[in-house]
This record gives sequence, C-alpha cells and structure tokens, in this order.
Amino acid sequence: MEDLTFNPYLAFGWSVIAGFVMAMGGGGGGILAGIGHISVLGIGDPNMIKAVNQILEFISRIFSVPIYQRQKRIVWPLAVAFGIGAPFGAIAGSWFSKTYLGDMALYRPVFGGLVALVAVAILYEAWAKSPSRAARKAEAASERVRQAQIDADSDTAPAGHAPKTLSVAWNRVRIAFAGDEFDFKPLGVAAGAFGVSFVGASMGVGGGFLVTPFMAMVLLFPMYLVVGTALVALMIPLMASVLAYIAMHVQLDWWLVGIEGSGIMIGSLLGPLLNRYVNERLLKLYVAIVLFAIGLYYLI
Repeated sequence: MEDLTFNPYLAFGWSVIAGFVMAMGGGGGGILAGIGHISVLGIGDPNMIKAVNQILEFISRIFSVPIYQRQKRIVWPLAVAFGIGAPFGAIAGSWFSKTYLGDMALYRPVFGGLVALVAVAILYEAWAKSPSRAARKAEAASERVRQAQIDADSDTAPAGHAPKTLSVAWNRVRIAFAGDEFDFKPLGVAAGAFGVSFVGASMGVGGGFLVTPFMAMVLLFPMYLVVGTALVALMIPLMASVLAYIAMHVQLDWWLVGIEGSGIMIGSLLGPLLNRYVNERLLKLYVAIVLFAIGLYYLI
C-alpha cells in the first residue's frame, strides 16, 4: 500500500458514524462526512471533499435503501418525480461549485452559513411554529405506524399501513397511508428537486439535509415515509454530481474512498433498524441540533 496522506483508523471510525447518520434518513450524514474530511483528516482540496462526500452518500444508500424498502417506507412515485429534476440541478451545482467555490477559505463559511439556516428553519417548523392541520395529520400517521410496529415487534409496516398509490396524473399524485391520504404535484416536486440538488451538489454533501425538510415541511408527507423516500430520491443526482466532478478532472483519493466506504457500509446497516423507534418530532429535533452545531462550528 502506498503512503497514505490521512489516518486510516480515524477515517474508518468517523465514516461509521457518518454512515449511521446518513442511513437514519434525517439529513446531515454527508455534512458529517465533510467535517471529517476538513477538520479530522485535514484534507485541503474542497473539490475532492465534495466528490468523496457524495460517493460515500451513494454507498450508504446501496445498503440502507433495501432495508427501507423491506419496511415499506418508500413512496416510489414521489422518488421518481424528484428524480426527474434532480440530475439537472446536480450537474449545474457541480459546475458552479467547481468554478466559484474551489477555495477552502470561501467554501467553509458558505457551507456553515447554509447549514445553520436550514437548522433554524427545521427547528422553527418542528417546535416553535404551531403545526398546520396537514402537518398534524402527517405526524399522527407516522406515529400510528411507528407505535403499531413497536407493539407488533416488527420492522415492517403492519397490514393496511403501507403506502399505496391511489391515483397518478401529470398535475397530482395521491398516496394512501395509515388511514389518510397525501397528495403532491409532480411538476412542483421536479422543480424543487432541481433547487435542492443544485445546492447539495454545490456544497458537495448530496442534499439530504434539504430534501428531508422539503418532503416533510413543504410537501407535508409523514416523516415515516420521508426518510426512506429521500434516500432513494438522491441516488441519481448523487451519481450525476460525482460524474460531473470527474469530468471536470477533480482528482480523487481512491484509498480514502475504499477505507471510508467500508465504515459507511457498517453504519448504514444500523441506521434503518433504529430509525423506526424515533418519533417524528424527535427526529426533526435531532436533525436541527446536528445541523446547527455544524453550521455554527464553520461560521466561527
């Protein structure tokens, strides 16, 4: 093995933690990987950090998504609608970041400021703002299924509680879940996906910290379904962004990818198994605290 420019034990240990957070589906795992690259391993090339972060996010999904699918926690029409606009945003964001955010001195504060703002928005939505009727409906649906799973000691949705597509049209898709119905507009989702993926690729963190609030706070889908659906929805833009960075001749450390990918795999197998025990508001609080602390760290 060639001489490594990083500590392999730190890289592996940190990636286990990052993989666990990635697979929890609340967002922040790619950001946590970025912190490890910048502050723990001391990697100085922001463009390589962005590309490696997203490779690790993709690896995480390879292992966590099948578990969420077995648990019947993925809304495939929503993931497909997101996948229509997301690759274009990812490619545009990668080009923008390579061109204008290639300096670490500029990348760090932009990264920190964006993350802190998202955290404040999530915290306000989950705890300070009085929830709307639609938000209360989504939260109640998540809690019913979560409690039914715990009572049955099962890791899959009880009979009659799995998401079911009722109707599909160009202007509206309707999903039944846990005795309620939830709608989304495919064109609006595709447009939102472009913006989310553009920002995620620009920051080099995939976009999980934005797609989860987008689906839960804007589309008002139950968090129980959001976590798995968000992971699937980002797989295509993650790969598109990585390929764009490679096409722009960003150099990658494949030893780093291999060592961290092993840790990501372990963490990603644990996240979905524990996620079902966390209720909706606590998951949002967890996301907000993690993101705010990270954003504040980079701003200060």
